[in-house]
Amino acid sequence: MSKVTIWGKIALLASACGMLVTGCGGGSSSGDDSEDRQHTETEVETAGRLALYDQDNAAIKVLELDSGAVIDSYTLVGEAPRMYASPGQRFAVILQRTEGLVSFLDSGFYMEDHGDHMHEYAEAPSLLNFTLSGSRPTHYTVHDDNAVIFNDAQAGLPSSLMVVSDSGIAAGQMDGELTLTNNMHGVAKLIGNELFVTYRDPSITETTLPAAVERYQYADGLFTFEQRYEEPCPRLHGSAATDSYIAFGCSDGVLVVDLTQPGFPASKLGNPASMADDTRIGSVYSHHDVAKFVGVAGNQFFVMDPANAADPYQELILPDGVSRVTQGFNPGGTHFYILGNDGNLYLYEVAADWAVSSAVAVTQAVGDDDVTPVVAAAPEDDRLYVLHTGGQSISAINGVTGANISTLDLDFTASTLVWLGFAEHHAHED
Repeated sequence: MSKVTIWGKIALLASACGMLVTGCGGGSSSGDDSEDRQHTETEVETAGRLALYDQDNAAIKVLELDSGAVIDSYTLVGEAPRMYASPGQRFAVILQRTEGLVSFLDSGFYMEDHGDHMHEYAEAPSLLNFTLSGSRPTHYTVHDDNAVIFNDAQAGLPSSLMVVSDSGIAAGQMDGELTLTNNMHGVAKLIGNELFVTYRDPSITETTLPAAVERYQYADGLFTFEQRYEEPCPRLHGSAATDSYIAFGCSDGVLVVDLTQPGFPASKLGNPASMADDTRIGSVYSHHDVAKFVGVAGNQFFVMDPANAADPYQELILPDGVSRVTQGFNPGGTHFYILGNDGNLYLYEVAADWAVSSAVAVTQAVGDDDVTPVVAAAPEDDRLYVLHTGGQSISAINGVTGANISTLDLDFTASTLVWLGFAEHHAHED
């Protein structure tokens, strides 16, 4: 993998000219349609930015992908955060569970509706003064324009959830919130006007994992209880949604809610026959352009088809001796990737019955004391940004072929990252 200091041709163009923005105005006065055409061609030419956590200096750093340079840094007090992208991928959503704090970093990329066109802007990043507080914010889920932050809560306090969107974050406000009855390690999915959220009966004391799902109607920031599903989901953990189904991981299988039927009925898929003993599906992945889900059980992966209840599972096989490090769909939804602890990327092609490509080396093998590699998906050119083993370099990887586009060395040690920019696709993952 060759090392470069500037990220490809885009970076060379950026260093010479800066970001290219064709804006509203400055048009020709020749009397033809060139002025109207320039008024509507308002795209910012950029590969986007990465927000990275510098673990040695307890700071969030913003890296400009067009130049390969860190353009800003913000000290973060407290524990190392989990970072996610907002639904429109303008903001980094920064969760600090121990501090009970959710912060937001504005990438500086945003769009405005100018009536006859959408105008894109590129400005300096900033850490917003707007923050949210909750007891142990943990799970973060996205569907369409909404994201839900689930606060697990400490014992004796009730769990709660907070709904955010790009427009709400930009305005410095939360879109809605709901307080539940007791604490749990739970999750919620907001699908249109329907909220699906976990429930833990107070009689369950051996675990904080919930065992059921409830449904609320959501309107104007308020929630109205509708039902608690009778179909149980013991030790519920992990969820994902398409436009047709929601899937929740349970210790005895997968609870599936059908979004296409009146009343949103639920049913249970039993565990796969080939699942290893003492494991369960505890993470679920989906993409809005893919009808099937991928469930993770320990080091096993199962493609799940809710529409085929008689035979819903297909196992994806990793080479012997390889353990998963991280996984997900590429931005375009054409492939599911698994990064193994051998440093190789495995790509499973959805349209080819999930056939796997040859292993592609994208980083070093992961040792016990290493910083664990992280992958950030970027809709721009369908790329995967891989934070290497050790946390001191990043590679841009083609999310379809696995080819290495470029590699950039860092002068600090990062432990996590998230891509921010102008999103064209939205993957729904938990």
